[in-house]
Amino acid sequence: MDEPSSIAYLILMSTFAYLVFWYTRTRGLQQTLPLPPGPKKLPFLGNNLDMPSSFQWNTFSRWAEQFNSDILHLRIAGGDYIILNSHKAVTDLLDKRSGIYSGSWDCDILVLPYGEDLKAHRKLFQQQFHPNDTALHQPHEKKATVVFLNNLLDTPDDWLAHMKHMAGALIFQIAYGIHIKHKDDPNIVAAEKMMAVLSAAGIPGAFLVDVFPILKYVPYWFPGASFKRKAREWNGIQSATVTPPFMEVKQAMANGNAEDCFSLRCLRNVKNPDPRPDRLSSEEEIIKETAGTMYEGGADTGITALRTFLLAMIRFPHVQRQAQEELDRVVGKDRLPDHEDLDKDTLPYLRAVIYECLRWQPILPLAFPHLVDVDDTYKGYHIPKGSTVISNLWAIFHDEKIYGPIDVHTFEPKRWLLKTSDVERGEKWKINTNMLDPTTLTFGFGRRVCPGKHMGLSSLLINAASLLHSFDITPPLDEFGEPVMPKIEYISGMLYHPVAFECCIKPRSEGHVALVKQALLELGVGP
Repeated sequence: MDEPSSIAYLILMSTFAYLVFWYTRTRGLQQTLPLPPGPKKLPFLGNNLDMPSSFQWNTFSRWAEQFNSDILHLRIAGGDYIILNSHKAVTDLLDKRSGIYSGSWDCDILVLPYGEDLKAHRKLFQQQFHPNDTALHQPHEKKATVVFLNNLLDTPDDWLAHMKHMAGALIFQIAYGIHIKHKDDPNIVAAEKMMAVLSAAGIPGAFLVDVFPILKYVPYWFPGASFKRKAREWNGIQSATVTPPFMEVKQAMANGNAEDCFSLRCLRNVKNPDPRPDRLSSEEEIIKETAGTMYEGGADTGITALRTFLLAMIRFPHVQRQAQEELDRVVGKDRLPDHEDLDKDTLPYLRAVIYECLRWQPILPLAFPHLVDVDDTYKGYHIPKGSTVISNLWAIFHDEKIYGPIDVHTFEPKRWLLKTSDVERGEKWKINTNMLDPTTLTFGFGRRVCPGKHMGLSSLLINAASLLHSFDITPPLDEFGEPVMPKIEYISGMLYHPVAFECCIKPRSEGHVALVKQALLELGVGP
């Protein structure tokens, strides 16, 4: 038998042995304590044939009702999957037991296995972006928003391109102190390629190696080993994205002309260039990786949330009018909104609109997966060690017990509001703080909660407030002058994007045009 045939034979036999081991082990476990309910599993195939190819959260919600359980078990490609369909289950496991539910199946800070490297990443981020210290991000948010508004004045039909430029400009300024070009900036091009990779690889179980680790030893030429060839290509894309801007900061430091940014602040504090014994990466590598993941964690999610916001403003013009009335009353017509205006008590209706956008069409219908590090029990069920735990945010955000009695499938910001009799302040509404805040779910759970969640919400609020203050958002018109209302239609994926739609973004008045242009002059920047 030649060498390739011998290797193939050994791999096939090893895989078969692994399947036998898995089958006998799981059968033994189920005899002592049952697994959570779920669709019937076929021998070896498990639930492979049951899994839908899209909009999985709807199927999970239906199964939760069918089996009368907020926790489900599936077996996909030999791996155990635990689906959590209620806020209580998510809180009980991912928050209260975060010590054993913080593992993951990849090597990126967003899904990095819990350990010293992840702690170092999070510590860096939290030190530089403490929620009470807004100096490193809010001025850049305001600048990026003003440039965005001015771009909309010039070419409103290119609103999506302007939105992407705004998100990229903001993140590269904060992370690296880099001013990107208006079009075809190489940093943005590389970052968008990396995001495409993350989206393709971001579904646990997409490759057999996720559940059969032994397959990582197969050679590149082996049939079915495309994941190894893709991994080699993807690693190159990630390096080409995060390394050049980081090296640009280091060069600027050497030249003495580096702008204040996350990377610069962290590099100034580097004490040891070599990895510690308890870490895989050096301090500089951790800084580079943490800065690089800012685009991953913030760009596409922010753009998706803004697109949903625009779609809602088109489809529900009465909501847009009420939000604009509140902005006119609080901000006035002599300036643009500022971060100081965005408090819950100052602009409660606008805050309710943003909360409703995050709930109505969640950015991540299924939150980033966790792995459980040890065997566990919950509600009398066995949760096997190594299970992938998926939170069905769609089900939680559409739970009538939490967000009723208003129909949970209807876009209605008033579900978040309580009437107030505060005549002195002249407010009609205040935020109902007893309602489950969607940002506590949207940005993750337990030890894997996004450390930049306050920045994400801050950016979304200032963008939405500034848009509504300065512009009217309406559907396009057909050849007869009739509005063409876009459908509420979304694309299934890790990120829940609206299907491409058109809209008209027009200044509310000439006074608003002058205000937007004046804001740009005051900042001393160009579009």
